[in-house]
Amino acid sequence: MSHPSYLGHYDASRDTPQETVIVQVDKDNIITRLSSGWDQAAADGQAADSLAQNKVIGLPLRHFITSDTTRMYVESCLKLCRLRQQVLYRPYRCDSPTHKRFLELQLTPLAEQAVEMKHFLLKEEPFERPVSIEDITNAEITPAGTYVRCSFCNRLKSMKNEHWTLPEQVALQPSQALRVIHSVCPDCKDAMWHKRTQAI
Repeated sequence: MSHPSYLGHYDASRDTPQETVIVQVDKDNIITRLSSGWDQAAADGQAADSLAQNKVIGLPLRHFITSDTTRMYVESCLKLCRLRQQVLYRPYRCDSPTHKRFLELQLTPLAEQAVEMKHFLLKEEPFERPVSIEDITNAEITPAGTYVRCSFCNRLKSMKNEHWTLPEQVALQPSQALRVIHSVCPDCKDAMWHKRTQAI
């Protein structure tokens, strides 16, 4: 997952968070329902064929999460929602090459241990210069100069140190793409989920 770029577009005229994508999973984390605008959102993200609803529903959620670390973290969050039987939410970033995109993920427990994952786009800000990302998480060989990218805050760190920095602060040549493998940074692993009295 490393949250994909087809999660919607910001409408500056709205005063409330814009609902972008809903994914519902059953007790085994099999995708059972998608929001009505899913196909258009997938098309906007240039994934109309590979992420069409009829190719997604019925598959395990983990099928769409690229790294083991991110997959285990997401599965632990779904488990927490089921155990607490509470509506939980937390912010995250899902940038496009041209914009910083600030979102919120809300988890709502449903009957029979199902969970609804609802994504809201909070705001969008342009980068001063485009930031191109090349995901090589599943590559057999990790080239020199590869960064680790957090799937939730989008911060990056070199493979050589433990300092995490924002993508817009990484110095690159204008046409150079950032090669990344996805994980979850320590701050995001330790971040608390917030509670809501009811889902929005």
